Amino acid sequence: MEKLKNKYINLVKIHEALAIAIERYREAVIEKNVDHETKEERRDSLIKRFELTYDLLWKYLREYITTVEGITVDSPRKVFQQCLVLGFINSTETEELINLIEDRNLTTHVYDVDLANKVANDIQKHYNVITEVIKKFSFDAVKNNLT
Repeated sequence: MEKLKNKYINLVKIHEALAIAIERYREAVIEKNVDHETKEERRDSLIKRFELTYDLLWKYLREYITTVEGITVDSPRKVFQQCLVLGFINSTETEELINLIEDRNLTTHVYDVDLANKVANDIQKHYNVITEVIKKFSFDAVKNNLT
């Protein structure tokens, strides 16, 4: 149970850091006096925080499913699909989470400026679904499900 709690705390922290990165990137894009290099640095920071948030999210959900349901799943896609099967999330959220996998894989395996810009622009949408999922899988929800 302590392991799950720690994973949740870390997920919430990086999620908060992602929110800050989104705002800083948005400001850099909007402000006319921000140089190109700063915009790129903020975009790359945003993408990195997105990657970290994604990794912690699916690993937390995997631990949650194992702890609460006694089911072992071994990949992000299977974790998200299992959450749907168990009724923890709906089909729209599942689809959004699958899109997270695709964007995460794109940023990890190939670096292309246009692709990085596209992913950076998609991260706000991803942030919103991550926020909803975190609420549904809060550590308090875990404690309630186990009692």
